[in-house]
Amino acid sequence: MEGVTLLFFLLLVVILDGFSCVQTSAVYSGIHCIEREKNALIKFRQGFKNPSRSMLSWMLEENCCRWEGVECDNTTGHVITLDLHKQFLQGEFGISLLGLTHLRHLDLSQNDFRGARIPEFISTFKNLEYLNLSKTNFRGTIPEHLGNLSRLQFLDLSGDSSLQVNNLQWFQHLFSMKTLDLSRVDMSRAKNWLHDINLLTSLLELRMSACQLATLPKSLPAFVNFTSLRFLDLSLNYFNSSIPSWLFNTSHSLVYLNLTRSELGGLLPNALGNMHSLRILDLSGNPVNNRHYPFESPLNWFTGNLPSALPSKLEYLDVSNNYLEGPLAKSIAQLRQLVVLKVAGNSFNDSITEHFLNFSDLRVLDLSSNSFILNVSATWMPRFQLDFLSLQSCRLGTQFPQWIQTQKKLSFIDISNAMISGEVPDWFWNLSAKAYHIDLSQNNFRGEVPEFTERVHLTKLDLSENNFHGPLPHFSPKMMTLILAKNLFNGTIAPVCESLVMNNSLGLLDLSSNSLSGQLSDCWRSGKNLEGLNLAHNNLSGVIPHSIGDLAELFYLKLQDNFFSKNLPSSLKKITGLKILDVSENSLSGNIPLWLGESLNTLMILKLSRNKFDGNIPWQICQLKYLYMLDLSSNALSGTIPRCLENLHTMSGVEQAPSFTYGPYADYRTYGTFVIKGRSLMFDLSMPLIIIDLAENHLSGEIPKEITSLSALVCLNLSRNNFTGAIPHDIGNLQDLESLDLSRNKLSCSFPPSIAELVSLAVANFSFNDLTGKIPEEKQFATYEDSSYVGNPNLCGFPLSRVCSDHLLEDMTHCNNEEMHAVQHGENNNWLDELSFYISMGIGFNTAFWVFWATLMLKKSWRYAYMRCLDNMGNKIYVFAAIRLKNNKQQKR
Repeated sequence: MEGVTLLFFLLLVVILDGFSCVQTSAVYSGIHCIEREKNALIKFRQGFKNPSRSMLSWMLEENCCRWEGVECDNTTGHVITLDLHKQFLQGEFGISLLGLTHLRHLDLSQNDFRGARIPEFISTFKNLEYLNLSKTNFRGTIPEHLGNLSRLQFLDLSGDSSLQVNNLQWFQHLFSMKTLDLSRVDMSRAKNWLHDINLLTSLLELRMSACQLATLPKSLPAFVNFTSLRFLDLSLNYFNSSIPSWLFNTSHSLVYLNLTRSELGGLLPNALGNMHSLRILDLSGNPVNNRHYPFESPLNWFTGNLPSALPSKLEYLDVSNNYLEGPLAKSIAQLRQLVVLKVAGNSFNDSITEHFLNFSDLRVLDLSSNSFILNVSATWMPRFQLDFLSLQSCRLGTQFPQWIQTQKKLSFIDISNAMISGEVPDWFWNLSAKAYHIDLSQNNFRGEVPEFTERVHLTKLDLSENNFHGPLPHFSPKMMTLILAKNLFNGTIAPVCESLVMNNSLGLLDLSSNSLSGQLSDCWRSGKNLEGLNLAHNNLSGVIPHSIGDLAELFYLKLQDNFFSKNLPSSLKKITGLKILDVSENSLSGNIPLWLGESLNTLMILKLSRNKFDGNIPWQICQLKYLYMLDLSSNALSGTIPRCLENLHTMSGVEQAPSFTYGPYADYRTYGTFVIKGRSLMFDLSMPLIIIDLAENHLSGEIPKEITSLSALVCLNLSRNNFTGAIPHDIGNLQDLESLDLSRNKLSCSFPPSIAELVSLAVANFSFNDLTGKIPEEKQFATYEDSSYVGNPNLCGFPLSRVCSDHLLEDMTHCNNEEMHAVQHGENNNWLDELSFYISMGIGFNTAFWVFWATLMLKKSWRYAYMRCLDNMGNKIYVFAAIRLKNNKQQKR
């Protein structure tokens, strides 16, 4: 014991002695800096607009060797270190720094040089060994003169996506380079980057994340020179390749390997098991990962089985969001040092037993979105203590897993979609006081839930799609996401109002599909951070409260399928960032407000269907250029369709609607119901399906030809109205149209020839109109049933039994001649209107001219006053011109 104490004492002495040596050149040193270098530092500081508090010593202390961030050589007094990292300075990189000719260490990271170029004079610091300019807002091309810094061992230019390189040939002189970080630098034009990097024989750490690299050679022309490499990060690039073979020639030294989201894929090579030093391996894919489009590229993710033998020293393994399959347990059983295991979002199919989870150091376990069966006994006591547990979609048995009770340090818990039933045990709600994320959704839990006011660390709670009942729980002001949708909660939303105190953090509230009732309280003024509010499919009634308009950050509002009445509150126009507004299936009435189009310019989805709105469709709707879902069906709207539809840029294909699936709620999905292809279907509203539904109203007049400019339209439903006239002549422009319903109107004439060009049209309904002539014979029209055409007594051809006769063809020709005559008549009327306008303008001008002069001739006093006015105006103009001319002459002298 005494020996251990003595060893500890000696170690402490060594540490303190080393610390004192470091301090010698600064505070406790008698060395004074050189005056010339001191002046250089002062001038450099003057280039910043906001010197930080840490630079106060530069003014209060005479000896610059004692300034914070400055270090001098113990012998010569020359400044050898300038470290101003993370001072958030703004200004210029002054040339005065050239006075520090003996500089070895320069760190100016996380300051702002306001888009300037990296100064080339840095290359004159011949003694420089350490250079860190990361996150400094430099722009332009990295100067190749940096290659003259032959003593440089550390170079970090990461973090600025506005920097770029044309090539890396200048790296061949950096013989001493050990650490290189170019993350986020645009290297798309550096075609032979790997060849140039291979010349750095001393390289230990290489970071090139998000460099827009598109090539990763499968082999090197000679051999791998950087065999001492320990750290390699090539994540977030676009290689579209398999893992290259040369990588395994560094296997004896590599400790860290990160290839996440780099478009690498294919089978994982067995040679991975030969990388004996490897401790961290990240091969995770893109979170969206083309999972819904597996036909695009087979190299965007890894496939097949995990190698049977993985590096035995692995502490961190992440292969999530790929297409790996087969068993997992045998591949990981020997990884006794694992701390992090993340295999989510694959196609693994395995039974995991206690034997294969015999890890003592495990802290993160993510098996979600696979086909695992966790087969452990009810009395299992794991050796590990987890911080993060995600078992989404795993089969855990019908009873709540008791072994979770042993995990006292959990901060993240997700056991959603695990087919568990019964009541949640009381011990679970108090399991870990530091838990910030709890997700029990998509199970069969029942019973009441406790209050969460004391859970101050809990920021996300998702209990959706269960059978919880009783009143809503109160929650703490720290709660950010509360999702209780699709349960049996009842009563009022009073607990929510009581929890919305000042300075609360709530950003997403989803109480949809419950049995909540009563009026919606006017309590939303404190919801300043609320971005999403979903109260749909309940029994709420009364008016929509005015304070909803105080939710300035709201991007979606869903109140459909309730019993709200009266008008939409005008306060909603204050929510200028609103993207989704769904108040369908209520009893709202009155005209559609004009401010919907005037104020809510970012609106993408507007659903007002199944209410009691009346009046015309306001033309201001056309100002919603990002709109891609418009549903005004089942109201009492009248009048015509506005003719300004071409201003709907997203529907016209001119602009794409900006995504709203980003930020802290990117994984949250909200759904809406639309009548598509004759059926009521539910859609993920984040998927931009272009829809217009105006069915079941009292709209009249012709279908405007401007509707054919909406080339991105997928579904168009104008059924059950009073439209007259012909189907628009250019309807063939709607090339993406898949569903068209014009039934139960008063349309006449024949099908326009261009309708045959709708090759994507899968469902169409023209029934119960007054259409005439022959049904088109093109392929897609032959697939529609006769119910699509019934109620048009003058239609003929397949699939109807009525054969086309000469009489019907004459009617069709007569209808077309009437259309042409109407067009010509309209053109003639336009010509007459134009002529009348010019005649009226001429008569008005002549009348005003002669009345003016006749008045001056007859009225003597008016004539004199008019002449004096002209004379005074002329004098003023003359004086102004003379003075201006004189001033110009004097300036020229």
